[in-house]
Amino acid sequence: MMDPDHTLKALHDDLEALRVAVEQEDHAQAERIVTGHDRRLREFVEACGAQSAANGLRNLLALQQSLMADMLVRRDIAAARLRAGRQSVRAAHAYQQAESLA
Repeated sequence: MMDPDHTLKALHDDLEALRVAVEQEDHAQAERIVTGHDRRLREFVEACGAQSAANGLRNLLALQQSLMADMLVRRDIAAARLRAGRQSVRAAHAYQQAESLA
């Protein structure tokens, strides 16, 4: 029989490990963590029933939403860096083109 408290702790630990993997940009590890977390979460809900699991999942959902918000910030930072890089490349090309015309 599944121990709900132990399983909830393991689910929380999954999300903390995912946060670390994302921060370290270890995408392969992040993928493994997400796969295991999804499996454990589904097993937890199936074993406890959706209504019984709801109370324990509220804190887990808050942690998941916090992690997702952090990931969105990282995505936005990466996108800004990509845009800046493309702009730099375009500026360098324009400079080279202007230099060759002079």
